[in-house]
Amino acid sequence: MSVLPDAWDYFLHPPISAISPINKEEWLKKGVTVLLKRDDLLFVPSHPEIAGNKWRKMWGTFAHYDRESSWPLITQGGMHSNHLVALAAAGHFLGVKTVGIVRGENNIDLSPTLQKAVNYGMELHFISRNEYKALASDFLPPFFLDKYPKFHFIPEGGSNEGSALGMGHLMNELNDYFSREELKSGRIIAAVPVGTGGTMKGLHAHNEHGIPLLGIYVLKGFSENILGQDIDLHFDFHLGGYAKFHAGLVAFMHDFYLRFNIILDPVYSGKLLYALNELIKRDHFEQGTTLLAIHTGGLQGIEAFNKRYQTTLPLPINLSSPL
Repeated sequence: MSVLPDAWDYFLHPPISAISPINKEEWLKKGVTVLLKRDDLLFVPSHPEIAGNKWRKMWGTFAHYDRESSWPLITQGGMHSNHLVALAAAGHFLGVKTVGIVRGENNIDLSPTLQKAVNYGMELHFISRNEYKALASDFLPPFFLDKYPKFHFIPEGGSNEGSALGMGHLMNELNDYFSREELKSGRIIAAVPVGTGGTMKGLHAHNEHGIPLLGIYVLKGFSENILGQDIDLHFDFHLGGYAKFHAGLVAFMHDFYLRFNIILDPVYSGKLLYALNELIKRDHFEQGTTLLAIHTGGLQGIEAFNKRYQTTLPLPINLSSPL
């Protein structure tokens, strides 16, 4: 597998994403300023699935990868997992073997997400849902251990110790954007969508200035704060669960695009901004608050979402895979 000489250097030194003001009149009337950290603009042009927080979360894994070992990276995910295709793209970009364990039966017609992963060279294996629940680095199906006696295992969603390191870079960028006085004021709140929790855990671990953190859960079934008692977590904006939605979310995302020419994804950033909009309307924030919302990317999944649910969400024209 040929790799550009500077691919590793480029991957391990990603550019700094912009922070854009989102001036919505309804929010300003409530005394709340909203800024958007544009990690949706953070992607590798030749491999656009390496993007947003997926790039940041993979950073630590590849930063500590022994390039001389040729050990494969084995991970897991569902039919529409952005994590699977992101790791496949990174493996192709850097010349590292990737293997994906997929929940559910093998279908002749792969989802657009899995097809992209295959195009990037990822080897897919489908297992039953019961087998999938038992997956861990020390409990892989026997044939995996026979075929790959040595490997690196990355859990579902990509959240591990390495992902926290990448989130540390994001927190450093936030710290550099604001003055020390602003960071200590308590009026700047960093808001992120929460899935497996890797992004929030990483930000929390590297939050040296104590910036207030707010998380919007996009998964159903969580009701307790397991990430830290000093984090403002909200559990009632998942809209039915992962990748679930209602007409109100779709309308909000269309309106957001028309106002700001910014595409949100329906799984993470769309629910984040939708939730913040609702919380502002409910006077959840004090006047003078600045909300720094993290757009985590994930735009490559919109195509599959539109196909699956027959929606017409805007697509990013600059993120079409060359494969």
